[in-house]
Amino acid sequence: MSQTTAPLRHDPQAGYPLIDGAEGLTPAWITAVLRARGVLHKARVSRVTQTPIGNGMLGLNLKLELDYDKPESGAPASLVAKMASVRAESRESGAALGLYARETRFYQELAPSLDAGLPRTLFADISEDNRNFCLLFEDLMPARGGDQLAGCSVEDAAAAMDAAAALHAPLWGDPKLLSLPWVNRDFMVSMYVEKLPPFVAVVETRFAALLEPGVIEVAKRFGACIGRYFEMHAAPWTITHQDFRLDNMLFDARGGALPVAVLDWQTVLPGPGALDVAYFLGAGLLPPIRLKHERTLLERYHQQLMARGVSNYSWDRCWHDYRLHAAHGLIMGIVGAAITAPTERGDRMLSTMINRHALQMIDLDTMSLIEPA
Repeated sequence: MSQTTAPLRHDPQAGYPLIDGAEGLTPAWITAVLRARGVLHKARVSRVTQTPIGNGMLGLNLKLELDYDKPESGAPASLVAKMASVRAESRESGAALGLYARETRFYQELAPSLDAGLPRTLFADISEDNRNFCLLFEDLMPARGGDQLAGCSVEDAAAAMDAAAALHAPLWGDPKLLSLPWVNRDFMVSMYVEKLPPFVAVVETRFAALLEPGVIEVAKRFGACIGRYFEMHAAPWTITHQDFRLDNMLFDARGGALPVAVLDWQTVLPGPGALDVAYFLGAGLLPPIRLKHERTLLERYHQQLMARGVSNYSWDRCWHDYRLHAAHGLIMGIVGAAITAPTERGDRMLSTMINRHALQMIDLDTMSLIEPA
């Protein structure tokens, strides 16, 4: 499967309304979607077996294994569905922050023009109140899932740099990104500026036994000048994932045909491409490995951008942006901890991210770029 057209939106008369919850993923509904997309012609889905997958804290992710009433060439054996969280608190956070809307609109409007690192999307739609959405994808397995806690190899990090360049280059400097009505970057920036300083206090209490020495001090210093940080987000911009990390990636997807697949676009916003790269390397590599290889990996990303037609973006500017946007990972870790329900793995992951990104900021002397002289 390859993404060549926009995914289906709901059409009750055609048999695929917008469903709410896993119980809506019936054989009849999936059959209607597959037929409308030209994937299925004569056979019908006779049974759907659902298995939860992934570690998403704001969404429900399911693998759907399909049985048919008759054999048909090209009929998928499995699909993947993503829907709103079953936890009321997380669902409200996803809706209020526009996370569900941004991901759905991304797959509807932008994904068809990005021919790298994305699954084919069969269905994508969202309710008017933004509390209910449904995404239906091809299954990219067999693949290797990333693990944020364990980190990754330098080889996988290099593949992620290639994927970042492939995703950023097509819309690099595209002015239409800021006019998309569902983006609402100003809302997110205002929220971060207002909420991050008190969120630091929440993290200090919640993760008291998990944070390394010096981390909270960095977080407090950054919180005091976070507005200045966002003022320094200078063009050129592109479409950025903003949560470009191992838990949102599959390696060697489609049995090795796709080196890296990038999932979970709930946080998508226009922004500097180096932001995604700094975020990935800051927590995706264990600190000693990052220190040894981050400059070479960033050079690879920069070279790939140039090879894909990006111009007027010097290496010195790329390195500056990388140092500056090491702060993004700290924001994501702190905000993630404050808006999601506590879980054992979630707390371990978020505290690990906060620790690694704070250390990255220290190693890169990021605060010297942000704090007033």
